[in-house]
Amino acid sequence: MGDDPRMTTRGLALIAAASLAPAAGAMATPLPDHLIRPGVGAGGVRLGMSEGQVLKVLGQPDKRVPRQTELGAFIDLAWPGITVSRWDGAGGRVVNIAITDRGIRMRNGVGVGSTRTAVTKALPGADCDESPRLCMVGEAIPGNTVTTMRFGRTNRVTEVSVGRVID
Repeated sequence: MGDDPRMTTRGLALIAAASLAPAAGAMATPLPDHLIRPGVGAGGVRLGMSEGQVLKVLGQPDKRVPRQTELGAFIDLAWPGITVSRWDGAGGRVVNIAITDRGIRMRNGVGVGSTRTAVTKALPGADCDESPRLCMVGEAIPGNTVTTMRFGRTNRVTEVSVGRVID
């Protein structure tokens, strides 16, 4: 190494900086993967995981918000671009993963920012509606999993959610 003229002080500094990058990135909680898996999960989180499992994947959330709905009590765990909802109480499991990060996409490229045309072309089996503006993959029957793309006024995806139908 000492005889290699390419190993200048600058070169060694770049290697040292690169070796520190994972430690710096860990503080930003990078996602373990940037994939949405319809009916399964997104960003490394899967439906049915415990909160502890989610925290091992994503680290501590920026927000932890309890909420009550007609379906029961939930806890929303939020990070930039991803919100994970789980049943409240001991043993509460993940029932929904909502993605707003443009970098997390399906293998076919569909994700936040995709046009409605791109979604229907990439997901020919999707059931799409105008009111509300959304396309859904999967059948909305209790117990099933569905993946839903919500559209804004410009007919671009604003959110993708992977969830279990509760009621």
